[in-house]
Amino acid sequence: MASKFSSLGFRLRKLRTLHGYSIRYAAKKIGVAPIRLSQWERDIKRPNMDNIINLAVLYRVYVDELVFDLRQDAVKAIHGKPDNPYGEYYKQIKEKPP
Repeated sequence: MASKFSSLGFRLRKLRTLHGYSIRYAAKKIGVAPIRLSQWERDIKRPNMDNIINLAVLYRVYVDELVFDLRQDAVKAIHGKPDNPYGEYYKQIKEKPP
């Protein structure tokens, strides 16, 4: 089971508070009732795709960042570190025979 820190609701609440928006303001901007946004943030209900897109636009993030748990460790594994700029993923591909 996923932790509460990796849930969609947690990311929605984090982004809303980072932008300094109230639930009422954010809900009004995307055209839903504040109780609906609150339910999404508490993982009681899930937003539909149209609302996910509207939230991504409002919070200025990609839909991927909103929907998926893109942890820093996973990003580093793909994109690498200063001493290994291409990451482990590139290393695995490079070592595979054609």
